[in-house]
Amino acid sequence: MQLGNLTLQNPICLAAATWQLGGAAYERLGAIFTRTVTMEPRPGLYEEGIWQVADQTLLNATHMRTESAEILVQEHLPALCRFGVPVFVSITAPGIPGFRKIARFLAREPGALIAGVEVYIAQPDTGKGEELTARFVRDATQAVRNELGPEAAVIVKLPPWPEHIRSLALGAQEGGATALAATNLLKALHLPDDATAAPVAGGLSGEALRPVALRCVWELAHDERLTLPIFGTGGIFTASHVTDYLRCGASAVQIASGEWLEPGLTARLATECAHLTPETITSEWKS
Repeated sequence: MQLGNLTLQNPICLAAATWQLGGAAYERLGAIFTRTVTMEPRPGLYEEGIWQVADQTLLNATHMRTESAEILVQEHLPALCRFGVPVFVSITAPGIPGFRKIARFLAREPGALIAGVEVYIAQPDTGKGEELTARFVRDATQAVRNELGPEAAVIVKLPPWPEHIRSLALGAQEGGATALAATNLLKALHLPDDATAAPVAGGLSGEALRPVALRCVWELAHDERLTLPIFGTGGIFTASHVTDYLRCGASAVQIASGEWLEPGLTARLATECAHLTPETITSEWKS
């Protein structure tokens, strides 16, 4: 996969990497994406708010603690960089000034340690009913691009909305994105077995998300206005799942839930799928 001047050696990438990553052949990966961080730490009701709610399906709590960009840079980034593959910092913010601030910090502090950032775009989680628009995506992407400069890779990760993802992607492209990622989490609710416990709001990942994410990749890949490469992400557990995303138009994939449920899965799939490209998949499919 080509990301500006950067070429990924493998279509398999690790997303939401744990801070204590180790024990597998991660040097074979195409890239490592960090957990999503904010400029300042965001306290939450849960330190590790992840529930397995169905077979190979996780719910990630909205009110999970979020680490700060400063802690990431000072304590965790060197360990993630030791594998010798590109590292991207996943960032989010409540508004354009927040994206600008965290991008400015990353441009100043880690320097050449990172290959770029992933701009995690999500619907505001409030009761005000704000709409997520293509203009917001464009402005957030542009703010990050302006701070990082023209050489850094900027990947924009979009919500799992097949009806709207094309317009949001066009906003990212206009803002200077290098690539797109489809998708982030699907809003959902978990009811604990304890009937006295409060419902847990969060986002689905894993098996339940895959059909929706595949449709989103398909939508992006079949829009002639969009020229950016695509990361497929959501419910990848086997080489066949990787192939499915490439068949739909992705150039590479990100694995997060699969690694959480089966540590080392990403490294294993990197070995199994190193030869895969969208071109080889298309050729095999047509034959």
